[in-house]
Amino acid sequence: MGKTAIIHKHGSFLGVKKGRFVLKVAGEQVWEISPVELESIVITIEGAAISSAAITLATTFGVDLVFMKVNQPIARLIPYKYGTVMKIWQLQLKCVESGGSLFLARSFLEGKLHNQRLVLLEYARRLKGSGKGSGLLLEKAVEIDRAASELGKVEQVEDLLVIEGHAARSYWTAVSSILPPDIRFTHRYTRSNPPPGELDPFNAALNIGYALLRKEVWRSVFLTGLNPYLGFLHKPRGGRPALVLDLMEEFRPIMVDRPLISLARTNKDVFISLKQQRDEFSRSIWSHIISYMKEGKTPKNEFIITQARKLVMHLQGQYKYTPYKSKW
Repeated sequence: MGKTAIIHKHGSFLGVKKGRFVLKVAGEQVWEISPVELESIVITIEGAAISSAAITLATTFGVDLVFMKVNQPIARLIPYKYGTVMKIWQLQLKCVESGGSLFLARSFLEGKLHNQRLVLLEYARRLKGSGKGSGLLLEKAVEIDRAASELGKVEQVEDLLVIEGHAARSYWTAVSSILPPDIRFTHRYTRSNPPPGELDPFNAALNIGYALLRKEVWRSVFLTGLNPYLGFLHKPRGGRPALVLDLMEEFRPIMVDRPLISLARTNKDVFISLKQQRDEFSRSIWSHIISYMKEGKTPKNEFIITQARKLVMHLQGQYKYTPYKSKW
């Protein structure tokens, strides 16, 4: 797995020197790196510039070039040849028109609920091993398992979302019970359900982590030739990468929730310092999750592209899609 370069300082300029990327800030060189060492370049600030030579180099070597605003992806570099994948896009449309969305939507949530339950059982074992009570976690894991068993009984995607919502309440109630109280996490807030006051640091960290996950899923969708805007669980609407949101669901608990829960339990000061060091907080969360994704013999972001390839094969009639279910 290659490196991810994050450009986050005002006055940054990304250029090219002798076939290598060069980053300068206020005229001073900060780093120089070969394109073969990079997987992604992420620009997270508006006060940065990039040369056409750097764009060409990124395209030539397949370096993922992503632009973010705060913690939301804004745009990415798309190679000219990407427009040749219309056949896969047509298969996506055909799947939706033929009623195939329900099976895929159910699969995405089946994977998500399995992985949420696994996270809770992991911490239940840890609490039991340290002589502490794990009853609440086990109770909520059973509720999620019960919700998962209901997925196969519904015939509308909208009904799947109702089940997912019930499971989410059980999951986040359990997560809140194992986080340090001074982090102030009691509920998972979303854009459609904002908090009554200031957002707590754990919710803020989740938003950062999911933005990073979205970048990784978005990349896998492009690499496999899928249309990111034609989803099966999430409804397509203007500018919404519905398929990216679909494929994210299976990985949220494993690739974002788990490492952030661990960080909060072992180093809660990172979260408590949010007010004083907002930029440093964001970089710490990004760095922690990127490092987590790189752990192990198989980098975890390879699991994401594997799922995207499975989806392509499903659409082509070569393979029945199965969700990603972590074993640990």
